[in-house]
Amino acid sequence: MRKMTPIVKKIVSCLALLFVGTANTLRSVQIHVPKAVLTGQDAELTCTYELEGAQLYSIRWYKNMVEFYRFVPKESPATKVFPVAEIKVDVAASDQNRVVLQEVDRTLTGEYQCEVSADAPLFHTEIKSSEMVVVEPPLISPNVTSDKMTYSGGDHIHVNCSSPPSLPAANITWFVNEQMVPGFTASHTLNFSNGYASSLATLELEAAVMSPVPSLMIRCEAAIFDVWKSTSHTLVLRERSANPASALGRSFTGSSAETCLPTIIVVLLHIFLQIILTYTETLR
Repeated sequence: MRKMTPIVKKIVSCLALLFVGTANTLRSVQIHVPKAVLTGQDAELTCTYELEGAQLYSIRWYKNMVEFYRFVPKESPATKVFPVAEIKVDVAASDQNRVVLQEVDRTLTGEYQCEVSADAPLFHTEIKSSEMVVVEPPLISPNVTSDKMTYSGGDHIHVNCSSPPSLPAANITWFVNEQMVPGFTASHTLNFSNGYASSLATLELEAAVMSPVPSLMIRCEAAIFDVWKSTSHTLVLRERSANPASALGRSFTGSSAETCLPTIIVVLLHIFLQIILTYTETLR
């Protein structure tokens, strides 16, 4: 039997589409890939679709257009895993809708594609893609430092927050007296040859002249996407008194002497008079 030429195949497909209609086809293909996942954890990738009257022919998963997983319901076994460096598929947890990657590491950062194909006669195929980042967080929490530990009204205060190397660099948020600071100097990152990057952010404050709170509690928070977050220690800056020595004398030493001395004299006079009266009564 003579094989069909490409032109004949195209005509047959068009005729099939006219007779079968749009009811028996593939619709609403969507891919769901974690935007970020911590290194060492599992990642679940899902692909949803609607087969309106058609049958599923195959599901194929790719990383950067290299196939690593296939599901074909008409084959036995239905699943097939292809050897791709560092990709470990949990076959027992994977099926026609999802594929589970075990213990991901930084090499699995990239673009993932899901290709869905309907069965004959149309073999309608759609492919969707999405990015995933594997996060390697810093080994320690961020650190906060200040150019001064005490302040007076009107002083300018410079506070730095540094987050150690991570992949990717962490974003930094400031908190003053447990209130998030909406705007601050942009974070600077220092990149290293291995792809890691550290973060540094500077917060500039002007101390209020008449502050209702005689201290500033400052901390910073480092975060990478929504998979890792850590906070620094809280830095407490104290407001300087205008004249602490004189204030201490007025409130403690001076007032005590001025109050106690007259009281002691009155008590002693009272005791002396009592002694004299008692002695006079005895003589009588």
